[in-house]
Amino acid sequence: MDVSATASPSSLHLLVGIVDRPRATLAAVLARPRWRWLLPLLLCLAASALLLLVSLDELSRQAAQQQAVAMQSLESQAQGMSAAQQEQVRQQMAAFSSPLVLAVSSLVTGLLGLVIGWLLGAGILFIGLAIGGEATPYAPLVAAISWTWLPFALRDLVSAGWALATGTVRVNPGLSYFVASGDRIADAVDPLWLLASQIDLFWLWHLVLIYVLLKAARPRGSAWGLTLAYAAIYLLLRVGPAALLGRLSLGM
Repeated sequence: MDVSATASPSSLHLLVGIVDRPRATLAAVLARPRWRWLLPLLLCLAASALLLLVSLDELSRQAAQQQAVAMQSLESQAQGMSAAQQEQVRQQMAAFSSPLVLAVSSLVTGLLGLVIGWLLGAGILFIGLAIGGEATPYAPLVAAISWTWLPFALRDLVSAGWALATGTVRVNPGLSYFVASGDRIADAVDPLWLLASQIDLFWLWHLVLIYVLLKAARPRGSAWGLTLAYAAIYLLLRVGPAALLGRLSLGM
């Protein structure tokens, strides 16, 4: 049965349809967007929380390494501090790298990133469709784009499964393996590594769903140009701020 043929398909029905009937599924979300974002939100958060749980030890080690690098960069400034002040700085940096703080901050950051990603992504499509002469309301686009994020939830589940099965966490996601230097701290602020880490089959699946969403919103128009523009802006927003913040945190 076609998803669009039902009066009000359930979220579980839509979850199945996003795989085998993506265009009809996204058209149904655009037609009746109210609360349709809730299931994708819960699935994305659950997958991220599971990946965080199995990766917490590795994240703690990376945070300790970053703390050591940051302390080295602060040595020149620390010369003017008293021993008590230097110890206070060390304690504060250690507190920020504790597992509990890392877990909470990662979950909050992930939630904010998810919501901001949906809002910005929907904004890109809204403006692009408006320029193309298709006046699609913004709120339905936000609800629909949440479903295009499900490949990323599956990516986190696969990564978590790999970590549980092998006891190791992937340190070079996507295509970043081909440009990795072996220095995790340097790679984490390298724009090329950050760019390559975003590109994998799950991201390509996300782009396919973006294209399908555009075709559902504008059946008669071309969607390739806006899909490519979305991909370029997506990568820029993912790589630019991460590289900048990473370099600032390491004092580079």
